[in-house]
Amino acid sequence: MASDGKLNTRKRKFGEIKKAEKSNKSQMTFSNSTLTLFNKATELSVLCNAKTALIVTSPSNELYTCGYPNCDAVIQQFLTGKDTIQDSEKKKQEKIVETLRLDYEAIGDKLEKLLEEEKNLQAINDEAEKSGSISSCWWNNPIDDMDLQSLEEFKNSLEKFRLNLGSAYDAKKLISTLRS
Repeated sequence: MASDGKLNTRKRKFGEIKKAEKSNKSQMTFSNSTLTLFNKATELSVLCNAKTALIVTSPSNELYTCGYPNCDAVIQQFLTGKDTIQDSEKKKQEKIVETLRLDYEAIGDKLEKLLEEEKNLQAINDEAEKSGSISSCWWNNPIDDMDLQSLEEFKNSLEKFRLNLGSAYDAKKLISTLRS
């Protein structure tokens, strides 16, 4: 509104509308006008949360379409009266939610296993502290007097210890990343 209370109307000056004489100029005018029209239709759709479908036929009888959110779905809704856009979007969202739920459950299961391993390792550490020193642990025993079977058992125990240590490390790392 203008300060005097009257509506402020803008007047746009358009040139005289006439058919382009040269086919090259006609095609260029068609391309530019179609692009502008498609941009305006999309802008209208986004700003007003409206579903739009626009079909344009070129001078050479080629079809050009533009639609938001999907031209085919808007046309289908117009023809059948059913809103297929909401159904397809809902199915996509449900699929995403289901995928995220499965990922969440898998991470939760892995976290539970890691926490269980951490508790076991903590129990071993507590037992070692109660005994008075870590030097009494089995991995500190001398190996010079061991026979072949004892060495194989010792090797297997060390490998299991290494795996448990790696699992405990991964658990601590995961817990610290989840907390931060």
